[in-house]
Amino acid sequence: MAQSDTAILSIYAELLSNIRQVSVRATLSSPLDSTTRAEILDDGRRIQVHHKGEVKALDLPASVLVRSTIPIPENGSQELAWRLPVPATEAQLTRFSAENQSIPWSSPDLKAGSSICCRNCGYEIVQQGRIDSWKDLPSENWAEMMEFWHCHKPHDHGHEHHDGDALSKRGYGASSAITAQPGIGFVDLTSFMFSESDCDGLSDGSAYHHQFSRPNTQSTFDTSKEAIDGADSTKPLRITCKACASEIGVYNALASSITLFKWQVACDTASPSKAPSSSGCLAATLIATISRSGSSKSVVASHTFDTTGEGNHSEQPPSLNLWVLNANVVYTSTMREGRRTAIKVLYQDIDVEQGNSLVDSMTSGVQEISFPAAAIKTARQVLRESNGLMPASERLFQQWHVGLLERWE
Repeated sequence: MAQSDTAILSIYAELLSNIRQVSVRATLSSPLDSTTRAEILDDGRRIQVHHKGEVKALDLPASVLVRSTIPIPENGSQELAWRLPVPATEAQLTRFSAENQSIPWSSPDLKAGSSICCRNCGYEIVQQGRIDSWKDLPSENWAEMMEFWHCHKPHDHGHEHHDGDALSKRGYGASSAITAQPGIGFVDLTSFMFSESDCDGLSDGSAYHHQFSRPNTQSTFDTSKEAIDGADSTKPLRITCKACASEIGVYNALASSITLFKWQVACDTASPSKAPSSSGCLAATLIATISRSGSSKSVVASHTFDTTGEGNHSEQPPSLNLWVLNANVVYTSTMREGRRTAIKVLYQDIDVEQGNSLVDSMTSGVQEISFPAAAIKTARQVLRESNGLMPASERLFQQWHVGLLERWE
């Protein structure tokens, strides 16, 4: 949305906790004049801007120390900008680190025995009472840490060495892997993993339309590999809800496991909570990637494939090139309700070849994040909408667009 297209007065405010200030930008419907004024109200908690009979008020993301009318520049601009000081105690309350971020629906948040339903239509995929316990999966660098430990493990007194079988039995052998187990729901940042025997009413998302169904409580996915004939069985296969055909997760034939996306399902939680969105799960993944690798640059690419009736791969959708500027943004806007937390990113669309080149480069430091094509499309739309919240002067940086992905809390 260009500045000239702005028909109404709008205000965007962002807390800069590191320097204990609130940045406020007001975009006017026409160049400022003698009618334009701004004031801080409610003991520093609200700003109000007047312009040509329009009045717009906004609750600030943090209380400020100013308690009066604030100066208006005399430059005939349509944008007003202020930096307002914040008390040290209030800025401290918003401190955030990647290590202590809130994880969308971690295992303690979930009720044992909860059913898992399609969020779109309510169809029951995992029946109530089937999952006895929830367990968080290790972080993504778990395998790397185990490999390093294997190569540099200390000597065990009284033994010259451990063979692979012994280590595997202890749970951290070179050949050990986390596999789905009946009755247990495994939880990671963005999804739940179940044994295929615990899931009902799923169909593969390809042209084969193979039914992953269990008419009774006995049968399992006896012929599931038929659905990926002619495809690479090491790659996950899209699966959909049998009732409404919503893409709901992926099937891994080699691991015999079903992975359901958190943003596509509903379940019972230990306390009332907002259901995660796909963009919120992506934000959590980006923060975890920074914590793990130290890199703020990522390429988000589709991790599943579609097939045509002849079994050919369809064209892959464009990837998102993301650069996290600030993982701890607290903001308010007259275009959205309430105080919100988010990460601020630079973003651009790139094709698959460009993405592969960035990830494979030894000098770029770009990390690869695999996400479903539909979720990438949603994230792109969320970023574009958030770009419109900002004043026109802050929407672009060189060839990058600026956007926000809200964090889950």
